[in-house]
Amino acid sequence: MDTGQTKSFSIHLVAERRKVLGSISEHYDELELEMLENFFQAVRERQHCKWLHWNMRDANFGFEALENRIQALGGRATVSVPEERRLDLSRILIAIYGVGYTSHPRIENLMEQNSITAKDFLTGKQEADAFEAKQFLKLHQSTLRKVDIFANFAERAHAGRLQSYSSWWEMNGRSIKAIGEWIREHWLIGSVITAIGVVGAAVRAWPSISLLF
Repeated sequence: MDTGQTKSFSIHLVAERRKVLGSISEHYDELELEMLENFFQAVRERQHCKWLHWNMRDANFGFEALENRIQALGGRATVSVPEERRLDLSRILIAIYGVGYTSHPRIENLMEQNSITAKDFLTGKQEADAFEAKQFLKLHQSTLRKVDIFANFAERAHAGRLQSYSSWWEMNGRSIKAIGEWIREHWLIGSVITAIGVVGAAVRAWPSISLLF
């Protein structure tokens, strides 16, 4: 995030290195296996890093899916991304701004709200179509664009500049409620508030009490 540098893993890059760009389909499995081996080697070298992702939470679309795929191709994932270092940006944004911060599809609509260009960006349906059409360069470019977009979201949210549909209360109400709960639970502050309440009640009652003397 600090340097803005991107390391990419794609079928297209592996095919380019092996000089088989014109026959990717014929070598697809071996190209994919090499790509995944390169990826997991990078994971091994970056065990100290935090991994920001978007909804990569299960075996259908997630880190487990990558591990399962390399095994299906005859390889082996010798290392995993530690779960405690996986940060789901989609959930983080909901935690900050509330579930209504943008409408579905969230990525595309949040891009529009923040005037982020969609150049090279493909939706899930468009990526599936590109895969069927063997347009691997387009898939590679779309992946790079999405990495840049997610970094953009994270940087703007961190700086407090991400435009959303959330109201002030949606963004701050939970924090205010949490402070109230903490005050009620903290014995010293609770005692002080109780004492203030007793003193206040005594002050209000003093005119009536003084009439008795």
